[in-house]
Amino acid sequence: MPATPFRSILAPVDFSDLSALALRYAAALASRSAARLALMYANVFSPPPYFTENNLNELERQFRASFAEAGKGLRRFAETTLGDGAAGVEMHVSEGPPAHTILRYAAENGVDLIAMGTHGPGGVNRWMMGSVAERVLRGSHVPVLTVRPGKPAAAPVEIRHILCPVNESASARKALVTAMDLAFCFGARVTAMHVQEERAKGPIADLCAWIAENQRGNCEIREIVRQGDAATEIVSAAAETDCDLAVIGAQHRAFFDSTVLGTTTVRVVRHARCPVLTVVDREIQIKS
Repeated sequence: MPATPFRSILAPVDFSDLSALALRYAAALASRSAARLALMYANVFSPPPYFTENNLNELERQFRASFAEAGKGLRRFAETTLGDGAAGVEMHVSEGPPAHTILRYAAENGVDLIAMGTHGPGGVNRWMMGSVAERVLRGSHVPVLTVRPGKPAAAPVEIRHILCPVNESASARKALVTAMDLAFCFGARVTAMHVQEERAKGPIADLCAWIAENQRGNCEIREIVRQGDAATEIVSAAAETDCDLAVIGAQHRAFFDSTVLGTTTVRVVRHARCPVLTVVDREIQIKS
């Protein structure tokens, strides 16, 4: 069986049904290769500012007691979600701000894919997962798979059709290579989509040259061209083509102490009905 390009996958969870679904996607990707799969729960003690000292002490005691049980709960969560597939999954419980803790673990342990749920606009859960996922996306040096609500957590994970929006950027080339790798190992087809916005030069003439020769005969690739706002057209195409996964390239630009992520990527992650794999490409710091 051909392997995915990922060797170490991290699935942060908050015990919600959505994070269970994201875990199933992570496990499906891990099963296609020799990838190790790590499951993580991270949280931090953050009391309301108006609490009295007695209130704080009692709340902290309750937090410590519940946190001590988190490891057992994480194992039960994995077994309920993955069944026998949970046997080889690593479990990690960490105290700290979730996004920061996830990124630190990924950097220190050679993780090359983070898979997690995100509620997008208007949705909240135990973790405020939409906010955490976007912080991880902005800070990550590795691809991030985000999964939104809409599919039952126990539903089979199938990747048969992949949508990959492309332009002339290096990040889009990386995204298409990743999409083709995934299509090769899942037996899926790829639709490469180019949105011609106002300043676009036209269709990408050498699109097939981006794909390795040994993959061209094994994966079907179709190119569609649309005109208009990139994010709107990508989200529409994802719905119309009934794709199982969108793979999009994104450039991170450092601006002083902040990271700026393209608005197209953020809007697609927030609104696409299918899971979105964001392949990040970092640029050097901008001086201004």
